[in-house]
Amino acid sequence: MSTRLRGAVVSALSMLLGAAAVAQQQGVMTGPPKVLVIQREVVKQGQSAAHEKWEMGWPRAFAKANWPTHYIAATSLTGESRALFFSAYDSEADWEKDNTAQAKNTALTAQLDALSAKDADYIKESTSSVFTYMPEISYKADVPIATMRYFRIAAIEVKPGHGDHFVEIRKLIRAAHEKANLGDHYAVYHRTAGGSGGFYLIIVPMKSLAEDDQFASIHGDAYKAALGDEGQKKAAEFQAQGVASAETQIFEFNPKMSYPPKAFLDANPDFWTVKPAPAAKPAAAKQTAKQ
Repeated sequence: MSTRLRGAVVSALSMLLGAAAVAQQQGVMTGPPKVLVIQREVVKQGQSAAHEKWEMGWPRAFAKANWPTHYIAATSLTGESRALFFSAYDSEADWEKDNTAQAKNTALTAQLDALSAKDADYIKESTSSVFTYMPEISYKADVPIATMRYFRIAAIEVKPGHGDHFVEIRKLIRAAHEKANLGDHYAVYHRTAGGSGGFYLIIVPMKSLAEDDQFASIHGDAYKAALGDEGQKKAAEFQAQGVASAETQIFEFNPKMSYPPKAFLDANPDFWTVKPAPAAKPAAAKQTAKQ
């Protein structure tokens, strides 16, 4: 997402992960951004609907200010209840420029501060991280995010001293994908700020969950043959020696909590256009209806 100010804290968040990325002001992005700023919010039990409603205030504030940087939000379908907000930049310097411009816009800052003050009613944890794209170990990552609905995100924590080992194995995996000409896509990101430097995201964009059904079959015999016995052995050794933890979760895009660029709305208006809530009927009208 574009940067969101949380008081003095600049925020953004997930994943894209997989080959997918976030929107930038230029339009429908087809390639992952060089820098991805992700804000992760863990939602309190029973507060998901209220949190979504409150979060809609941020896109309204940015739209009112005609802010040029955009973001997308995704909410969890698996694991604990949480929301991810994704912002894309060409560099951390561009991220800084965006933050500085927001801070100078007193009208926008006042609205964001007011929204932030009540956010704690709905969330119990909020973290922001900066990730950098690793094209050398990603695969067919140029996809139109505007047409996607989900991110399958694998989060991998690598043990100290095994960063190069991770890259080596992921290069083998990419080469096997290319050799077998597999039909999936993914983008790999490395966390450079906001937590452990041994943390990586493998983000897979999906149009439907039917694609997740096909994950095992896509990586079946043809993939294993392309990886070869030696490659499979090396991958298994890395899993045992170099991985501290690994988990995969699925997130669904949430248009109501997003501030997408116009190109997203043009490309897929039925999904990304948020219709205004129907106006409440006056009390007198309600009474007449009951009679």
